[in-house]
Amino acid sequence: MASSLRLPPGSFLLSARPSSATLIHSRVAVSYQCRSFSQSPQRWAMRPNRNMAIKNPSQPSMKTRTRQMEQTELPNDIGFMPGTFVRPLWRHMPSIFEKPRERLQMEWAWLKSRFQDIASVILYCKSKGNNLPLQFRDRRKIARALQKDMYTAFAQGDTKQIRRICCQNLANNLAGQIEARPKGEEMTWSLLKYLRTPGTYFTGMRVMSDRASELPDLPNSGIRQVVLRITSRQATSKKSTRPSNKDVAPAAKEQDCTEYVVIQSIRWQNNDSGWQVWGHVSPTTLNTLLTDPYFKPGLTLTERLSAIREGSGMK
Repeated sequence: MASSLRLPPGSFLLSARPSSATLIHSRVAVSYQCRSFSQSPQRWAMRPNRNMAIKNPSQPSMKTRTRQMEQTELPNDIGFMPGTFVRPLWRHMPSIFEKPRERLQMEWAWLKSRFQDIASVILYCKSKGNNLPLQFRDRRKIARALQKDMYTAFAQGDTKQIRRICCQNLANNLAGQIEARPKGEEMTWSLLKYLRTPGTYFTGMRVMSDRASELPDLPNSGIRQVVLRITSRQATSKKSTRPSNKDVAPAAKEQDCTEYVVIQSIRWQNNDSGWQVWGHVSPTTLNTLLTDPYFKPGLTLTERLSAIREGSGMK
């Protein structure tokens, strides 16, 4: 059904990434393919001398391009911060009895990342003359409001509201799902309650990561991303407004959801974009821990930086 929400198991609303328990999954990698408008050979009014060296025009730096752009034209989605450790649920961790070494590696990576995350936020907010609010107590309240507003706007088909509170790639994905709905179909969404599980310290919402970083070569610019594990019970229903189906009462579907929601705030030259929903991510796996150069054990600092540059295409 074109209007149905494409959800992976354990999700209840929107799916932008495959995950065992997410609503809208994160875009881990987005690739763009470009081709010329015409495949026919191009004809030139003048053919340059083959011996003549053609110098490519110099491109302005990122700093220059940013200054030339208006605030509304600046991107609000520059990807998920690499090296972010998102602790899995206890039952998804390696067994301390069967695989004690692997379990200790994950526990150490989690503990180390927590200290690094806190240090990165404090340095980002309070160093280099900055006096940005830490907002440690406000993170869950901000995420709760954004999640509710996003799902409500999606159910109502309010693409304007979605583009206000969601980053560009996520907003495009949700707007595309709204446009694909059959005409005459209405959808409702409601949050029934938060599930106070041990995985959220019995609060229904737990901060799993909070990281911040300055943007290179751009003064007074940076990004902060917060990952939260949210457990809740949600309900959705759909009904047709066509005359022949008006008497059919919609049956609400309830489901328990575990989501890893990413909210972010970008600052461009001291202009704060405000908090928005970036999307959803999956917890860090043991395979990621052993292969990702950000976490891989046994590497020197030089080897780790070299592997990160090679993986990102940097020279």
